[in-house]
Amino acid sequence: MRTLSADNAASHASRWSSGHLLRLVFVLIAVAYAVPLAWSAFDRLTRVNQAAKERLIHEHRLWELQPDFRGKPEIWARMASRLLNDRQLLARVAVKYGAQAEPLELEYRRDLGIARAEVVLSALGLWIAPLAAIYGVAWVIRRRKPAPPLKRAPPSASDPRYLPPGHG
Repeated sequence: MRTLSADNAASHASRWSSGHLLRLVFVLIAVAYAVPLAWSAFDRLTRVNQAAKERLIHEHRLWELQPDFRGKPEIWARMASRLLNDRQLLARVAVKYGAQAEPLELEYRRDLGIARAEVVLSALGLWIAPLAAIYGVAWVIRRRKPAPPLKRAPPSASDPRYLPPGHG
């Protein structure tokens, strides 16, 4: 079994100074705070994707391409937005509009990209802002701390007037 010498123990303890522990705690808090935000952002992304698909279905009346469907268009749109992916819906748009479907697809993908970016950036903002504020306050407090006094021998130790007779 290996034991630590006094020098090794001191060197090991100095690696985990209070600054290192505070950074570790800060990182753990940041990760713990990110988990619920990521969960919420994922849920919002799912809703944004479904809303974009429903909007595409309603704008282009894609239920009309399904001749055997007898029901309300809202039902078809709601079910198709959940069951079909973007590629399948855009293929139906291509069937309906032919060569004119390409600009519609580009517009759909651009709008969806912008909506997704808004969700992601808002989640990042909600994550970064409080952490940056905490880090900034800690940085300011740390900078305001006065520097520790220099360790010098007191003047009485080096001044020959204060030395015992025969040492100066």
